[in-house]
Amino acid sequence: MKKLMILLMIIISVFVFSDVQINGNLETSWTYTLESSPAQFYYNGLKLDLYIKPNNSNFSGELNLNKGSDDKYYITDGIFEFKFDSNNFKTFWKKKSVNTTDWINAFNNEKIGAVNGVEYTLDLPLIHIDNYLVKKDGGSSSLFISHIRGIPLGNFYYSYIYSREFYTKYIYSDWRLFDFNLNLVNNQMFGEFGYSYDKGENYLDNNYLIFLGNKVNFGNIHNSLYIKYLASGYNNDYLPDSFSKSIRNEFNFDKLGITLEGNYQDDNFSNFSLDYLKSYFSLNNYNYVYIGIPFENNKYNFTDLEFSINYPLNIPLLGNVNISFYKYGLEDDWKNIKRYKPFSISSNINGNVLGYYYNLSYIFGNNEVNIENSTVYNGGFSEVFYGTLSKSFGNLNLFWKGMYIYGVIERYKTMYAEAKYTGFSNVELLLSLGDGNFGASKEFKKQFSLTVRTGF
Repeated sequence: MKKLMILLMIIISVFVFSDVQINGNLETSWTYTLESSPAQFYYNGLKLDLYIKPNNSNFSGELNLNKGSDDKYYITDGIFEFKFDSNNFKTFWKKKSVNTTDWINAFNNEKIGAVNGVEYTLDLPLIHIDNYLVKKDGGSSSLFISHIRGIPLGNFYYSYIYSREFYTKYIYSDWRLFDFNLNLVNNQMFGEFGYSYDKGENYLDNNYLIFLGNKVNFGNIHNSLYIKYLASGYNNDYLPDSFSKSIRNEFNFDKLGITLEGNYQDDNFSNFSLDYLKSYFSLNNYNYVYIGIPFENNKYNFTDLEFSINYPLNIPLLGNVNISFYKYGLEDDWKNIKRYKPFSISSNINGNVLGYYYNLSYIFGNNEVNIENSTVYNGGFSEVFYGTLSKSFGNLNLFWKGMYIYGVIERYKTMYAEAKYTGFSNVELLLSLGDGNFGASKEFKKQFSLTVRTGF
């Protein structure tokens, strides 16, 4: 309640001293479901996105109002921005808004999550400073991040990150990172060094990371080399999951590309050993082949080899086709397909026929099935059919999608259809059948929903 009052006071004060331009989106919906007995009718409440911009003012804001599980309404998130010449001040409320722009994205909103706090940006003659002082929503710690980017020295660019996370008044963790970029005629060298430590441990031991890169261009020949090292003692709570000990080389000649990437293990660089080798082969920026091989006891482990083959086609009048094959591990006995290690065979075709846009997929195998950025099936041997179809008739837009999973043990089928009408001024009507979130529901839901959206 205290936070809500502060936000309302900010809005009211701006309204009093300025002419205010307000824009927003209002959404409300109703659902009639046959899933329960007897059938029930639900009012799903309101959702309001409000955008505030006073005329002749350097202030802008955004609020989002949603209905909670207790049927009460809450301002679920918001952001306000104040501009002073080239300097900015922002307030966050339950927003994913913390990002540093160094090479490795050392602090990013996907790892930090939603926060409550402020960001203030200063443009000074010699440096640009971006500061965050936030508290993770639902958490107990507070995080301060200062990203300082200095004025370029010729073709040399650099920045420095200072960060501290307070768990209590006297218990905290620190990070220090420095990145650089040197641009020469046909050569670019860049990298980053960072270390972390807890209170009172101001020494460099096994608590650092290193990132180095080099790009060279000679006509149609381009080569990029990336080296990453992560010591075991570095606090990687907010580091992207993709950052690990690895060496990656990308070689491109005209339209042909070959990428080699190796994960490695070592003991402070004294006992280097390859852990995993990945290779990609591309043509016209399309990856045709991927091969991944574990490296154990100084030997390639082909038993656990992983590879995929992708092949694109264009069929006139039909559309684009992609055929893929994925396999993990080589079998000792190829006679019994039911005992194969993970594999999948898939095909996809999408295109436009007479104004009907379609996307059809077929997946066969025993590997995890991902559709719509979600895992829809992980139950073993299966066939999966998935398709979408859409068509517009003036202001009427029709959309349909369906999925059928034929598994050895489990079988599911679901569909979703919607009709959207946009012919009214600033009003959109959407009538839907079923649940459109296939990642959360593999079974068809017998429900109708009406959604009304309006902008102002």
